[in-house]
Amino acid sequence: MSQRPLSLNARLLLASLLVLPLFLGLTGLVLERAFDRSLTTAAREQLQGQIYLLFSVAEMQGTGEQAQLEMPPALLEPNFERLNSGLYGYLSTRAGRTVWHSNSAQLRPELPATGEFPQPGDLLLDQIELDGQPHWRARYAVIWEDDAGQDHDYLVTLLRDQTPYRAELASFRRQLWRWLGAAALLLVIAQSASLRWGLRPLGRLARALDAMREGSRPHLEGRHPAELQPVVDNLNQVLDREQSLRKRYRDSLSNLAHSLKTPLTVLRNQASDSAPDKEARSVIAEQVARMDQVVSYQLRRAVSEQQQGSHRQTPIQPAAQRMVNTLEKVYREQAPQFELAIPDGLAFPGDEQDLLELLGNLLDNACKYGRGRIRVSAHSDSEHLHLTVEDNGPGIPEDQREQVIRRGQRLDTLQAGQGIGLAVAADIVGSYGGRLTIGKSEMGGAIIKIQFPNHA
Repeated sequence: MSQRPLSLNARLLLASLLVLPLFLGLTGLVLERAFDRSLTTAAREQLQGQIYLLFSVAEMQGTGEQAQLEMPPALLEPNFERLNSGLYGYLSTRAGRTVWHSNSAQLRPELPATGEFPQPGDLLLDQIELDGQPHWRARYAVIWEDDAGQDHDYLVTLLRDQTPYRAELASFRRQLWRWLGAAALLLVIAQSASLRWGLRPLGRLARALDAMREGSRPHLEGRHPAELQPVVDNLNQVLDREQSLRKRYRDSLSNLAHSLKTPLTVLRNQASDSAPDKEARSVIAEQVARMDQVVSYQLRRAVSEQQQGSHRQTPIQPAAQRMVNTLEKVYREQAPQFELAIPDGLAFPGDEQDLLELLGNLLDNACKYGRGRIRVSAHSDSEHLHLTVEDNGPGIPEDQREQVIRRGQRLDTLQAGQGIGLAVAADIVGSYGGRLTIGKSEMGGAIIKIQFPNHA
């Protein structure tokens, strides 16, 4: 059992629900890490300042082996004086003997293990557990010179309880995730609303399609967003083309019916009014050929319409050469001389079958009505593709040129001896948005000039 696909709104909302928590989670972790780092930096700077404060009040007493760094009985920093304040100061020798501790460390007079003696001038900051509570430990080594010029190494160690820091960090973390959660909820609500608003044009388009399908509208109407308007325009063009094709089929069938009436009437009269003799057979054969011509013409028009819109590019020179080779065999006795002036690579903006049909009709007419010389040339400019076919025949009288190329001309209206080749060619050219004109060639006969819009 196939499940119905999710709607676009549900897909986009689901994607947001998957991506948004990940994005906000990463944002929260980054902010939390940055806040933790800023608190640690602030604690380091504060401990460093307190170490400098201790140095400022320390004094070296005695010299040599009797030398000893002494601290005042009370310090200005109240946290060094209040018992169990969370800030404890120690002064020790390189050997690890504690020579001083702050009054706040009365209950823990012994300095916890200090580890490696740091380089003088370097402040080392790490964490240790003291009475089960995490503490920062800042160590700073200094070389003190007595009055005799002898150096003495001392280590200042400060311990600071991290409980206030951790409480502040926990408070920040709670506020941060609370606000991020609220922001996520607002973003989901806002995005859901924006998706509904953004996808609303698709709903209007669906309703317009329903109206068109039910026949109440011939086209997709209404104003649509810029992203949908090209789709709507293309659909309307397809609809126009479909309607045009339907009309064309109806007209072709109507023309076909009318065109066959006259030959059928003649055949009926010949069959009823006289016995079959040579003259009657000639008339019947002529009318049958005319009916065949009519049917072929209407079928070619229908085929030429169906092949539009392919946007193919067909090289002209090979197609023209193929047609010349064929006609040289057909008109072997007349031995027509063809001259092709078509650049290599020049292409016809359409289907190859249409190009062959077009060239076939024009060259066949030139062979039939010309006097042996036929020239085919083509070139292109920025706006048009130009194709010309000319011969050295008698040409087409000026008063008949418009009639023979009139698009949709019914065959029963053509004069006797007038072929359908130019009418079919005009139909093909017109279906591509081109233009076909007839003139007088410098070779003496007719020149057929064709222009196609150049979309290349």
